[in-house]
Amino acid sequence: MSANQPNAKAFNPNALNMVQVATYERLILAPLVRVWENVLDWEHLPYLHDSSFDYVELDVGGPWGWRTWSNAEHTDHVELTLASEDSYVARSYQAGQQVSEIWTTLTDEGDATQVQVEFFIPNVEEDKTEKLGQMMTHLYTRLWDEDEAMMQQRHKRLHEHRDDRLEKSLGDEASIRSKLADRDAITFQLKRREYQITEVDGRLIAISTICPHLMGPLIATDASNGLVRCPWHGYQFDINSGECVFPEHADCTLPAAPELHVSNGHIIARMA
Repeated sequence: MSANQPNAKAFNPNALNMVQVATYERLILAPLVRVWENVLDWEHLPYLHDSSFDYVELDVGGPWGWRTWSNAEHTDHVELTLASEDSYVARSYQAGQQVSEIWTTLTDEGDATQVQVEFFIPNVEEDKTEKLGQMMTHLYTRLWDEDEAMMQQRHKRLHEHRDDRLEKSLGDEASIRSKLADRDAITFQLKRREYQITEVDGRLIAISTICPHLMGPLIATDASNGLVRCPWHGYQFDINSGECVFPEHADCTLPAAPELHVSNGHIIARMA
């Protein structure tokens, strides 16, 4: 599969009266490999960018890029195509009519990536160009802010050193329960994984804090119903079985959590 748009790698293949309304440039403090991962990752759009995208449903995707539906009626869509080794283009359509063409160029800056975005809109009147440009740059500033934070956290997770012990003392039970009552987060590492302590029906348990999908944070936790959720891609897991309950196509599971025992008033975490 490839892009539906003929000559998708060319500028303005539909020969519209394109007007450049703005150019946006910024240095992203994440390496180029993380940025390209982000470009091809359509799945984060309705979750990480929930304030910007009302509806996202995959039509088709691959190494060439992706195409997503923008409404449930499947009349509107966005198609992103990798145009060259350092650029890609996103085109939006409403009822089959192209309404925008956005070109992005990425430049490797070592541990950072220089981003240049050019916004083109068809048939824009001259007196509306500045306002449209401001709207587009404001939107992309928010999107890149959110993406940059995700890319930085993923990169850190991929390269950080983690405790590989199989057993660990976590501290005084009374102190831990007091911190939990004050809603303080208590995390620890074991077997190179990270967990958070929570209390369910008076019992202390450990829950993974790292999503096995793409190492996102499992911070949207509702231990009372036995589910944890990743805010990056919306993945949800049953903390008892470890199974992914959403989305249906997922093939990842939570790692087995350590057991928490009380010994001489102290909480001990131990892998089974």
